[in-house]
Amino acid sequence: MIPRRLVGSGRAAALLLPVLAACAPTPPPAAPAPEPAKRVRIVHTNDFHGRLLPQQPGWANGRDVGGSAVLAAHFDSAAARFDGPTFVISAGDDMQGTAISNLSWGRATIAAHNASGYQAAALGNHEFDWGLDTLRARVAESDFPWLGANVYVAGTRRQPEWVRSWTMLERDGVRVAVVGAALASTPRIVMAGRTDGLEFGPEAPAIDRSTREARAAGADFVVVSVHSGASCEQPGAGAPPEQESSGCTGEVLEVAEQLTEPVDLIVGGHTHQRVLTTAAGIPVVESASYSLAYSVTDLEQRDGRGTATYRAVHTPYADEVTPDTAVARVVAEWDANVRPISERVVVTFSAPMERSDGEYALGNLMADAFRVRTGSQVALVNNGSIRRAMPAGPITYGMLYELLPFQNEGVSVAVTGAQLREALENALGASGRLRAHISGMTVTYTPSAPRGSRIREVRLSNGSVVRDTDTVTIGTSEFVATGGDGYDSLTQGRMTRTGMVDLDLLIEHLKSLPQPVQPPHTGRWVPR
Repeated sequence: MIPRRLVGSGRAAALLLPVLAACAPTPPPAAPAPEPAKRVRIVHTNDFHGRLLPQQPGWANGRDVGGSAVLAAHFDSAAARFDGPTFVISAGDDMQGTAISNLSWGRATIAAHNASGYQAAALGNHEFDWGLDTLRARVAESDFPWLGANVYVAGTRRQPEWVRSWTMLERDGVRVAVVGAALASTPRIVMAGRTDGLEFGPEAPAIDRSTREARAAGADFVVVSVHSGASCEQPGAGAPPEQESSGCTGEVLEVAEQLTEPVDLIVGGHTHQRVLTTAAGIPVVESASYSLAYSVTDLEQRDGRGTATYRAVHTPYADEVTPDTAVARVVAEWDANVRPISERVVVTFSAPMERSDGEYALGNLMADAFRVRTGSQVALVNNGSIRRAMPAGPITYGMLYELLPFQNEGVSVAVTGAQLREALENALGASGRLRAHISGMTVTYTPSAPRGSRIREVRLSNGSVVRDTDTVTIGTSEFVATGGDGYDSLTQGRMTRTGMVDLDLLIEHLKSLPQPVQPPHTGRWVPR
């Protein structure tokens, strides 16, 4: 305080004021502005299955959806709308599934993914369909790493040199570790011999180990990309892309529950389902398959860990963007090689044939082809080999390739009635849900009965009931005959090869039928 007697006292006061000002306490410096929270946007796809070209699924009402050039444009749009770095990753099963990709042994898909800006991918089970030599060649051609923290050289806990456990993505000062894992059951669901020399361990311990390494290396966020999925109740038409899923069950949720290290996001695949949920406090996202959806998740650091501030599964409609021209050129170059083959009309269908739950006409048509063309009494086609629905009208080679893309040999297996019954039990699945289509027989079963006693009767087309001691020949794929999808009982039979891959077998059968091809009747599985 300035003394009252000096106020207004002329020269003396004027001389004293600077001194008093110099003695006044210095105000504290202003606090530095807080650092802005680190943020990242993760864009992801799964189960691309070689869909480089746009499609018109029935639910799209005539609009083109997906394909590499359209997806790439949507990726760019998602990045442009976000104030922070954006990274694009895949949860696996990328190459196998269409003529344009398969006839190039996956090269076309890798070229398109490189041009689209993918930065990491988890190994899916179908990456192994063409064997390890081909997979290693595609990995070498990829501009991004392929991840499988739980994939080891057999007999060791050492990874093959062409697989990484995790990778660090860094941009604008933000460091995101992507940890990848393959499905632990991969050797049991791919063709026998295709994973020889490798072992697949449990997902969660491998993810935990890699997460610890990534955190020690300074990762701001840890994102897990695993080729494992869930099934949820699907929202109805018109639901917003941000709508949370409900009623979810599945292996990826079990993996999340088993983790002990903190991860910020899990993106999955394999089940071809839309999943937008949370497990053990971790956001879990899966987009639908075949390039028909992509997910967007925004993460922000809060209280030392990542928090999801936005999550959605979007549909990449072609009319909402200008397709990426560089990616479109890549796709066009590969498409030119196969278009004369893929656009060739093979047969005509009189009516649409959909895929659905339970028994359906398209599955029966395929089972009929295996029975007739392998010269067997009965046939069984696993539903996992039926990859798309078919429209009415002209059916091209490319469409049939998408229906049955795996190029497995058709075979006939002589089994006992007991072994056939065991195979049919497996076809019912653990919950009694049909997992296969059949031909040449009618199977009466009780879904609620204990597993192992659900099959009540197997009756051949000639009316005879199959006894356990009878010998029956069954037409199927080499994949199923060698124990794929859990059909272990068929490995006990005597296999006869046809030398004909499944697609050629199907085409020959379709051409032999009266045109246009009529949907076969259902009712071969009879619940009672």
